[in-house]
Amino acid sequence: MLGSFLGSQKPGQTEAFRLPSSQGVSYWDIVWQQFKKNRFALVALWLLGPLFLLAIFAPLIASNQPFVFQTADGTIYPWFRWLFNPGEPVDFAFNMALVGFFPWVLVSGIWNSWAKRRGVPGRRRVFIVTLLYVLMILGLIVVFNFPTFRPGEEFWKPAFRPLNKYWARTFPEEEFQLRQRGEYVWALYPLIPLGPTEPSKARFQPPGYRTPPEQWEETNDWFPHLLGTDDQGRDVLVRMIYGTRISLSVGFVAVGLYLTIGIVLGAMAGYFGGLVDMLICRAIEVMMLFPTFFLILTLVAMLGSSIYIVMLVIGLTSWAGIARLTRGEVLKQRAIDYVAAARALGASHLRIIFRHILPNALSPALVAAPFGVAGAIITEASLSLLGVGVSLSAPSWGSLLRLAHENHTYWWLTVVPASAIFFTVTIFNLVGSGLRDAMDPRLRM
Repeated sequence: MLGSFLGSQKPGQTEAFRLPSSQGVSYWDIVWQQFKKNRFALVALWLLGPLFLLAIFAPLIASNQPFVFQTADGTIYPWFRWLFNPGEPVDFAFNMALVGFFPWVLVSGIWNSWAKRRGVPGRRRVFIVTLLYVLMILGLIVVFNFPTFRPGEEFWKPAFRPLNKYWARTFPEEEFQLRQRGEYVWALYPLIPLGPTEPSKARFQPPGYRTPPEQWEETNDWFPHLLGTDDQGRDVLVRMIYGTRISLSVGFVAVGLYLTIGIVLGAMAGYFGGLVDMLICRAIEVMMLFPTFFLILTLVAMLGSSIYIVMLVIGLTSWAGIARLTRGEVLKQRAIDYVAAARALGASHLRIIFRHILPNALSPALVAAPFGVAGAIITEASLSLLGVGVSLSAPSWGSLLRLAHENHTYWWLTVVPASAIFFTVTIFNLVGSGLRDAMDPRLRM
């Protein structure tokens, strides 16, 4: 009916948007049409793609592990071994995203072509291929961490993950020494042949610094430090690239956790009411009293620095606002006739909540999600700035700021990570602002 109405408008009439009368108009079609009108939000949404690709393809961009290392003794492939045995647990999840990326592109391309011929809407195709990628990553993580117990062995060991037999070898140094002795050696490295935790003697050097040839001790010493080095001579550009993984991990895992808790509890409170509503509302009020930042500081002092503590505390203490928003929307939806019709047809409470009410009550939670990701990134950077966030060796944007805080003359350690944090947080805030404007009828133009 809405499509026919829009199609019947006269050319001189003002309209918010126009869709062909032969197509159905859903709520998300309207939201997307309104979202596209906000050019800043649309550009920010497209910038999220390169940000995620940078995090996923970090080992292909920068690594001191060669793809191929060939000597007179034979040929080995250290990069592929490292891919399944990285130093940081967060890297393993992104490495599995890299392993599954190209098969996913192939399968998604074939399926998308088939689904397009069958008339599957584009929004549904995007949702399905995205869900397929997430499931593929989770499957790879499970497969390569699947433990098996072998008779005669004391511990459970991963069955399918190839062990890194070369973890103690420094290939750039080894290659340099072999060349000095005149022995045969050939190696192929990524675009930037430097690792995120690889130290050097070029400490606190400004952007563009290149180690003099007479001081070379490794074959990758020739590569210039485009964004300078830190207190241990580690390349700032490489640490910024790998730091993207930590920031995105903290943001999305923490927000995903508290969105799930908040939506479920808010839906139960709004739907059942009575005693259930009263208990959940009291729990919401209690959780809103918890100072997340200081709680993380306390747990870190007791348990030590860990990215998992940061994720869990943010996720377990920030759901109260989402629960209140969801509860209010469910209270409104519960009074509409379609809920009474579902009850009359004998639908269970769970089906009514998750199949009928929640799809119509998720707008506030979805709007809050991008702002929550931005807030979690700032929280992690602030904790790392204080030295109580992730481990000190992990490549984090906040840890670079901490080094600059100790000595303000190293300006690049302030400008580079601060610019990255500002850029990333601005992207998520613009997306959240555009989503809010698109979902609120009072803000539509």
